[in-house]
Amino acid sequence: MQPQPITVRYQMPHIVAIGGGTGLPNLLQGLKAYSPEISVTAIVTTFDDGGSSGILRKRLGIPALGDIRRCLTALTPEDQDSQAIAEIFDYRFDTQASLDEHSLGNLILASLLERFGDLPTAVDAAAELLNIQGRVIPVATQPGHLRAQLNDGTWIESETDIDNRTNADSPIKRIELRNPVPANPQALAAIQSADIVTAGPGDLYTSIIPNLLPQGITEALCNSEADLTFICNIRNKPAETARFNASDHIRTFNSYIQPRRVDTAILNQPLATDIPLPDSIQIDNEASRIAPNVTVTNLASTNNPQYHDPTKLAKTIINRLNKTYPSPTRRGSS
Repeated sequence: MQPQPITVRYQMPHIVAIGGGTGLPNLLQGLKAYSPEISVTAIVTTFDDGGSSGILRKRLGIPALGDIRRCLTALTPEDQDSQAIAEIFDYRFDTQASLDEHSLGNLILASLLERFGDLPTAVDAAAELLNIQGRVIPVATQPGHLRAQLNDGTWIESETDIDNRTNADSPIKRIELRNPVPANPQALAAIQSADIVTAGPGDLYTSIIPNLLPQGITEALCNSEADLTFICNIRNKPAETARFNASDHIRTFNSYIQPRRVDTAILNQPLATDIPLPDSIQIDNEASRIAPNVTVTNLASTNNPQYHDPTKLAKTIINRLNKTYPSPTRRGSS
């Protein structure tokens, strides 16, 4: 499927996509098809503490690198040579030695960080190596530790334990960083220059909201003129959002960006022929009262309907861009 044309021409549209996990790379995979007609920047969470990222965090005292790596490879061009390098970045060792479970890309990023002494510079160096179609920016350059308080007062003290908890009876009340962490100035600048800022898809409490917690991010969003678009997941994650409907996701996200509110919500509508998925997020009438603009359409992948189809999702974002800025004269142009 060929990407649809961009109707905005005079100034390159800038889409800033916030998130992490598998959801953000999925979106980036679709958006890169519109390069170079649009500029794409990913702002990526750095607070994961599991797997290869967690091991490197503990040993080297650095922010998490795994979500950064996934976004870099998602924005890699589709030509054979570039994809070969991307596959190397995603290669994961399967040994009984000290490299067990490590991703080679994480090790390369860690070595670049050691060489340059600066995470944004290390990420830019990796981006140049991969010749990515866009930019990847860590939301913070200092390590941060997530923790969550449940409704029953219990505290969960790590991102991994939040993500993997089995007792979903007591919902999450709030999530925070144990210690204040300043936002990466590059992330703040990207938000300021954006035409559309997307949040999601992804796990609400461990992939999306963590990006709102570094100091300065909420203020940047509140001062931004960009259309703030929330992309709701297709399914709930029982450990985080059991029994949430669409309005619960939007309302929860809004609670972290006060006094800003979501401008647009993008929700998945299953086809009549689809087999119902367990934990599917239900679209309720309240969603359209919380978000001024709501797009409801089928976004599920044919091969794996619990995930968004990158092409469908990117097309929906481009449609929103063209509706928001329908004329050649766009915000900030002359």
